Amino acid sequence: MRAILITILTLIASIPAIAQDCACPAGVNNDNDDKANRVFRFGNGKELGLCGYNSADGDSSYTKFSLFECGSNKVVEVWDVTKTCQALLVKDELLVKEFYGLPIGQNFSTLWRPFLIHKFSYKNGAVQEDEYFRKDPDKYSKEQMAQVFAEYKKLPEGGKQNMMHVANMLFWASFCGNKEAEADLKSMPEKFGPFEGVIGEEWTGIYGIYQKWKGMNGGK
Repeated sequence: MRAILITILTLIASIPAIAQDCACPAGVNNDNDDKANRVFRFGNGKELGLCGYNSADGDSSYTKFSLFECGSNKVVEVWDVTKTCQALLVKDELLVKEFYGLPIGQNFSTLWRPFLIHKFSYKNGAVQEDEYFRKDPDKYSKEQMAQVFAEYKKLPEGGKQNMMHVANMLFWASFCGNKEAEADLKSMPEKFGPFEGVIGEEWTGIYGIYQKWKGMNGGK
């Protein structure tokens, strides 16, 4: 009898555990029939699910999505339709990389690059988040800095759409450490505003990322 019981227990133990579906939290929509688009499993057995929409930038890129804990369905963070991000699990850390249009191409053309990184990991059973900006994108040379200020001095020539491109150039010059560019960027609404409609939204995006970068660097 004991041998039969041991055999039964051995058979039960050998049956692989059935993984539960990681369904999207209530009210969170996606393009995968309400099941998580991706599930990221950590070394401690915890799982984070991603529910949202694949972007046109590739299978690992998403927009208008939520990150949540599978099982409890507790939402960790939400990104809206204005954000496009890559999500990759690297060495037991989930990296969600937000893309931004940076004026670092030829003749200051805009290149979309992952810039703000959200890093999710587990510590003592709880999910932790750290944020940081990449420091490796191309920086402006002295000659390029001079061109940025030359373009700024021409404003408002070219209309407000060009003005927003110059604002983005001033942000990048600020990111490169130029204090004069920061002062010019901050003065733009008073000098050239108000910025309304689509232009206002663009300005909010540019100045918002400047403020976030500034805040994460202690206001320096």
